[in-house]
Amino acid sequence: MSEIKKMIQVGTGGFGTYWLQTIIPRVDSFARLVAAVDVNETALKNAEVIGGLPKEKCYTDLRQALKENKADFVNVVVPPEYHEAVIDTALEAGLDILCEKPLGNDMEACVRIRNKVKAAGKKLAVTMSHRFEVEKQTVEALVKSGVYGEIDYIVSRLVMAGNKEIRREDRAETLVSGALIHNLDTIRGICGCNAKTVYANCRIGGPSNAPSGLVILEMENGVRAVLEESFANGVNHDGWSDEYLRVECREAAIEADHKMVTVKSDKGYPMPVTARIPLIESEYWDHALILSHFVKWLEGGKKPATEAEDNLQCCALVFAAIESIQSGKAVDVQDFYRHYTQELR
Repeated sequence: MSEIKKMIQVGTGGFGTYWLQTIIPRVDSFARLVAAVDVNETALKNAEVIGGLPKEKCYTDLRQALKENKADFVNVVVPPEYHEAVIDTALEAGLDILCEKPLGNDMEACVRIRNKVKAAGKKLAVTMSHRFEVEKQTVEALVKSGVYGEIDYIVSRLVMAGNKEIRREDRAETLVSGALIHNLDTIRGICGCNAKTVYANCRIGGPSNAPSGLVILEMENGVRAVLEESFANGVNHDGWSDEYLRVECREAAIEADHKMVTVKSDKGYPMPVTARIPLIESEYWDHALILSHFVKWLEGGKKPATEAEDNLQCCALVFAAIESIQSGKAVDVQDFYRHYTQELR
């Protein structure tokens, strides 16, 4: 990367704090925070205390921040219902955009945002971070090597105890759009295609009145997937970013569990009965990897996997799953996608 890109971060409370504390220091060789914006002055203090910005570079008004600071892109880390307004303002200023997931608060908003970005000739990518964690990228690489044969089906699980100390989503809809979205997108990456149909069942209950959901997918290439996502259990089987993932291929099972990857087979030589697989190596993972891909794109490199056009298929899968929860029926994801993209052209 030839030069350090300058960014303005919008949202410095909640997950914005994690960006300030953990992500931005890891990417300072190619991206630099030049200003921060939050309408909540208490949250805005984080940009000074954690992010190290001088007070005069911390704003409650995005337009003022854009007027007073030269930047290459805006990093959107506010709740989804505010994404569109922030993106509109960034586009008015002629800036590219990095945005936390989901792209919008509903499918209509996602399509509108995609259309506006396209019309403005700007670039937008979504930080679908879990898909780009080291163990998931290792599994994806093993699958795509072809050594273990074609995929039959995939099992994904994120199951955590229901208590107030642990992170969880509190509604069926936010279980999908705030948590399960990562696992759905990971499966899209492994399969290398989009979803054909989705059936989702979610209920609220158990400890802390938390949600639990079960999802069945069929992908366009015929691969099936079963996803279990719950914050209502009596035990932590998994952890946030420590999901269980198993890809059943014709010759072996590829399994990721708490960031360890194992291949298992009973097919005989040369397949291993059980083999621990070294994780692939990279300078960056998760958010930092996505941000590095985004910056390279701004410099004329290839589109990142999570750019707006591709991510719209992830949005369709997420909101089709929510529709399935509400209707109790399986949803044709591509019909759902076409309905909204054609209606809002």
